[in-house]
Amino acid sequence: MPSIPAMLRGTTARFNESFARRATLVFGTVWMFYLLTAYGLLPLLLPAAINQLLYWSNCVQLIALPLLMVGTNILGRDSERRALETHDAVMEELLLLRQSHEAQQEKIAELHAFHIQGRLPDREIKP
Repeated sequence: MPSIPAMLRGTTARFNESFARRATLVFGTVWMFYLLTAYGLLPLLLPAAINQLLYWSNCVQLIALPLLMVGTNILGRDSERRALETHDAVMEELLLLRQSHEAQQEKIAELHAFHIQGRLPDREIKP
């Protein structure tokens, strides 16, 4: 059984990855674009509050940029894993198709030999 610190590390890592993944997906929405665009236009409506707005804007950037970098790395890793699984499945299917093709080629060669000899096979050829 794993130790308590090891279990906490695993739980913390899962939470961190889940949080970064969700935050990246939320920041990548059109609604977030609208929200941030509206926030960027607030200084036009509230010129006296420009210093506070810039302060909060900088805070959001300082928090969001590393979070988005981590989230992008996690999403990229997930995408790479899915691509690898798809590649493996396609390669398995290709192997099956090649085996089927070889078996068909053997049957065609056998039928061609009978055709050249001008006779029918003595036995039934199984598909």
